[in-house]
Amino acid sequence: MNEEEEKLAGERDFVTEAATLVSTGMDRPGFLEALSEYHPFDVSNALLTLTPEERVRFFAIVPVETAANLFEHFEHDEAIGCIKEIPTSTAVSIIDHMETDDAVDLLQYLEETESDIDLVNQLSPKKRNELKKYWNYTDHEIGSVMSNSFIELGASMKVTDAMRKVTGVAGDTEYISILYVVDRQKLVGYVFLKQLIIARANQTIGEIMETRIISADPHASKETVARDMLDYGNSSLPIVDEEGKIVGIVTYDDLMDVIDDIKTEDYARLAAVGPDEIRAEEKSVKLSVKSRLPWLLVLLGLSMVSSVVLSFFDVAFTGSAGAKLLAANLAIYLPLLLDMSGNSGTQSLAVMIRYLTVNDNVLTKAQIKKRLRREVGLGAVQGLGIGAIVFTVSLITDVIQSGWPPERLALSMGIVTAAAITVALLTATVLGAFIPLLMSWLKKDPAVASGPFITTIADILTLVIYYTLSLAILLPMYAAG
Repeated sequence: MNEEEEKLAGERDFVTEAATLVSTGMDRPGFLEALSEYHPFDVSNALLTLTPEERVRFFAIVPVETAANLFEHFEHDEAIGCIKEIPTSTAVSIIDHMETDDAVDLLQYLEETESDIDLVNQLSPKKRNELKKYWNYTDHEIGSVMSNSFIELGASMKVTDAMRKVTGVAGDTEYISILYVVDRQKLVGYVFLKQLIIARANQTIGEIMETRIISADPHASKETVARDMLDYGNSSLPIVDEEGKIVGIVTYDDLMDVIDDIKTEDYARLAAVGPDEIRAEEKSVKLSVKSRLPWLLVLLGLSMVSSVVLSFFDVAFTGSAGAKLLAANLAIYLPLLLDMSGNSGTQSLAVMIRYLTVNDNVLTKAQIKKRLRREVGLGAVQGLGIGAIVFTVSLITDVIQSGWPPERLALSMGIVTAAAITVALLTATVLGAFIPLLMSWLKKDPAVASGPFITTIADILTLVIYYTLSLAILLPMYAAG
């Protein structure tokens, strides 16, 4: 392929090509063969651009195995939309041929969103039995995404017998790169396919297998297992129950999905919106409001606390002309203090959540103390630095307006503002680190401590600090004139 051909190939729009093929070629000979040249992901996206009638015709034509593969590339809401379009018998047949973990995800989402559609009881008995193994796991447990499409070998099998088994079932097995070895139904080792191919025919699997097994419990968190896979670098990880029996595996493509879901969920929580709102490219106003409004109402309640705090101080600043002047001067720097304390708290929050994530939310008392001391020191340094800058800017502003030397009230105002922002940044930094630690100690996801939540709490504390210092130090000076 020359340079020009490579450039054209790189610019090909496979989704559009597949959509054109489906919409214009379903009745032509060789359609299925032409369709097989496109990746299922591109075909699944192409189907979404067609009319419902064209999709119904398509799923009536293609083999059910092909349809099941395409459904595994749909987002949940897209798959539900297609299921509602096609005949129930076709939908049942497709789900029957999907990988069990993907089928479980789809059926659970269907159960949550469409209570009037029941496909589970229409599936084959074999599929229902497979689903039962997955249905007992929560969405956060690795058992909910494990696959049962792998190959088991006996430890006493000869290499020739093992090769015969592998070649016989490989076509119907999703994952064959690593073969798992069992003895008396318990996992005892594994063999890479390459090892099996190059082994001598008279050797047994027990002689060539690896016995250093890295496995996970089906109830372990998906996040923990994903990190183990990254640490050890295997393309799959066996899921083993309490009796030592292998009940499934997690593959590298599952790992990518898990990591994507975790990051989406954490990002959504940090932004104080629902995970579905982050994932959706297009969403109705009604659904977006339903996702965002509860969070906003919680934050509204917290923000109203700020208003209550201000109302308590309001009386003290209306007693005299000097007090009113002080209130006006304080308002100049108030947005600056609120922004900086919120920013500092959010920074500390993000760093601590990342630290907890890397350490699987399991920290010793020594680690917790070390992290809190670090944040206290960091908050103090940042507070003093920002406070010094604020004082300098305040002083320069007063000199420009009133000349040198600076007025006593202006100088005092700068000192109090600098002191307030120093204390506020220290408090917000420690708060941003402490709340995720508290969430972890309570066995809650630290990401629940969202950025807006921390910012609002920091605002309340900053208001109290700023106005308390001002009442104690500045109000008597302003009242005296």
